[in-house]
Amino acid sequence: MKTKLITLATNLGILTLVAGAELKWLTDFEEGQKVAAETNKPLLVNFTGSDWCHWCIQLKGEVFDEESFTAVEEDYVLVELDFPKDEKIISPEQRGKNEALAHRLEVRGFPTVILFEPKGRPFARTGYHKGGPKAYLEHLDEISKPFRNYQSAEGPKRRDALVTFLRTLPEYSVVTDFQEELEELKTLDPNDETQFLSEINLAKALLDFEQAVGELLTIGDFDSVLSLVDDFIEEYQPDGEQKQHVYMARVMAHVEQREKEKAFAEIDAMVEMAPGSEFSQNADQVKQGIIEHLAAVAELAAEEQRGREELPMAEEKESANDEPQVDVEEDFTTETH
Repeated sequence: MKTKLITLATNLGILTLVAGAELKWLTDFEEGQKVAAETNKPLLVNFTGSDWCHWCIQLKGEVFDEESFTAVEEDYVLVELDFPKDEKIISPEQRGKNEALAHRLEVRGFPTVILFEPKGRPFARTGYHKGGPKAYLEHLDEISKPFRNYQSAEGPKRRDALVTFLRTLPEYSVVTDFQEELEELKTLDPNDETQFLSEINLAKALLDFEQAVGELLTIGDFDSVLSLVDDFIEEYQPDGEQKQHVYMARVMAHVEQREKEKAFAEIDAMVEMAPGSEFSQNADQVKQGIIEHLAAVAELAAEEQRGREELPMAEEKESANDEPQVDVEEDFTTETH
């Protein structure tokens, strides 16, 4: 009996030790946000397909399930958002919440690991990273370093630390999510010596420009699109790739009007603005795409025209094949004997 009790106690001790080494993953982002706000820790959110995604399973086995990775809990609130094929693994409500967040954050593949600051704003993302727990912890340390440096910086160093951090973010994210930090930067850099505020003002103007262009193209006001491009360039003086980006609206306006040669002329002008840009290197492919698009539009229009022409003929044929209707009751009443 003593031996059995010792064995049982030992087994329980082992189980307790293993359980103690397991990471605590929350499964709801909103719950994770609450914990992050209470503890002032950033979040590490793992978007995974637990029962089908090969690299998700690899990441879990090689990194997350390893005891040496548990140190991550000292620095992060952990959240796992699952997208399993087995509908029984998570509730429909949770699946809907996970999918909505993934859509908002433009998660396009699995695994995707996103780091959020304690207020729930994303500041870095990664995925599978080979090398095991130690390499992954070092990787997390590297991609989170600009944020941590900004958080701890004081005095004259804080301005540069803030700008360095903000430059790691997509411009649209800075404009939409980090207004508080931009206001702080206005205080730290009132004369815009870093020129970051000017860059962000241009980025915000571009976002507004894109929205306006989209609305004008939707209603078919192509002349206003061309005017909007000219006005934007005159006011903000973009150059290089930014100017190419603005000029693309002119290309789209010409394509929508099936003006291929004018669209090509705009593309040639765009190449001159930044010959080494990715767009310039792929200008011929862009032109080929326009040719194929216009051909498809022309074919669709031709099919619609054929359909309109065939409809009256079909109606006429159907009318000719109609037989006169006989009123049976009337036919019997008029028959003579």
